[in-house]
Amino acid sequence: MENFTRQIEQARVRLEQMQLLAQEFSSPSPDLLQQVFGELSTALEELHVATEELQEQNQQLLSTREQVEIERERYQKLFEEAPEAYFVTNAVGVIEEANAAAEQLFNLRRPFLIEKPLAVFVGLEERSAFRSQLEQLITAGPLTEWEVQMLPRDRESFPAAISVSKVQDIQGNPMGFRWLIRNISDLKEAEKNRQELAMQRELHLMKSRFIQILSQEFRTPLNTIHLCTQLLERYSDGVKQSKRSPIFEKIRGAIKQMSLLLDDILIFNGDKDSSCFKPFQFDLEKFCLKIIEEYQHLYNPGDRSINFQATGDYHSVCINTKLLRHIFRNILSNSFKFTPENSEITVLLQCEKTQIILKFHDQGVGILPADLPHLFNIFYRGNNVGDIPGSGLGLAIVKKSVDLLGGEISVESTLGVGTTLTITLPTPPRSQSPLLKKSLPSPPLE
Repeated sequence: MENFTRQIEQARVRLEQMQLLAQEFSSPSPDLLQQVFGELSTALEELHVATEELQEQNQQLLSTREQVEIERERYQKLFEEAPEAYFVTNAVGVIEEANAAAEQLFNLRRPFLIEKPLAVFVGLEERSAFRSQLEQLITAGPLTEWEVQMLPRDRESFPAAISVSKVQDIQGNPMGFRWLIRNISDLKEAEKNRQELAMQRELHLMKSRFIQILSQEFRTPLNTIHLCTQLLERYSDGVKQSKRSPIFEKIRGAIKQMSLLLDDILIFNGDKDSSCFKPFQFDLEKFCLKIIEEYQHLYNPGDRSINFQATGDYHSVCINTKLLRHIFRNILSNSFKFTPENSEITVLLQCEKTQIILKFHDQGVGILPADLPHLFNIFYRGNNVGDIPGSGLGLAIVKKSVDLLGGEISVESTLGVGTTLTITLPTPPRSQSPLLKKSLPSPPLE
């Protein structure tokens, strides 16, 4: 077009020059006329060529326009028939375009969507955060998965996954945004069902393992009772009372062991909380020494010894004895299992004004650092226990008991050196002791 305009201008200038030459002569010479006709002929040819070029360029322009229109219609069709909700907004988030799926998603006809801020369809509790995120989109890149709670008209809110990309001009300046919004309620529900199914499978495995452990743990005391009963049936008439007593003692010990195992299992009863375990006033040192004596009698610790030390006012402590027994007995059991013979286990009791501190230190195999985060999980056993028997319940029972008493537990361990468990349990202040003595019952006989 510029070339055509330039050629016309050149022809006009030539004609003006010819006119000036013609005015200088009263009657133009044949040479001048021939020159004029020649110039006009040349100008006409140039105009003809320029016209053809212009027509060709115009044809190309029309072809390009048709292609652009085809692409626009194709884009518009894809935009309109897309199964997910698509929006186009300006730079401040006001809706400029929306497809049919967007109408269905927000339960609102298109004329009522256009020129409305997209933020009005976001749940109230997330609207402020949405606006802040929108302001950051100007400088940020596309968000591949932005989850927001959306609020359609006259319907319940739903979780939505949003993908956003910029609309830019030729210079790369942001003009607006394209939004893809998907209702992910079904995905959320499917994930919830998957998690519930996984939990059910885990519970099933735990139940199966629990039954297996119960059968193993109860088999030993039951076999002891069965054997002792057979001995009494066969030889009771000819056996003196002095020889019967050890047999009866073994039966009583096996029954006691089974009773303690049942108590351990019942600690995981989900219906129980700390209110089910009443505190008692008692002498904590005597209580600990009694448990140590019972343990040594029931479980035959071999050449391992226990060094017990107590400090503070341990003669009048108020705490639940049943839970404390769970803690003490299961930690002792673990200490003896993983401590080699001819080793010492140290138990330190420190009674303070509003808390008691129990420390159990053994000289066992130690705990791997990777096992420490899972140490109190039910059925969990360390990766370095080898062939040492166990159920994986002991420390889980300890943690449950400590939690019910409102206490804390910490672990320090060095491989090949030993492990120290520190348990801190809250107790009523000593100033309340006279009242507690009058109001609280004595601990039950166990």
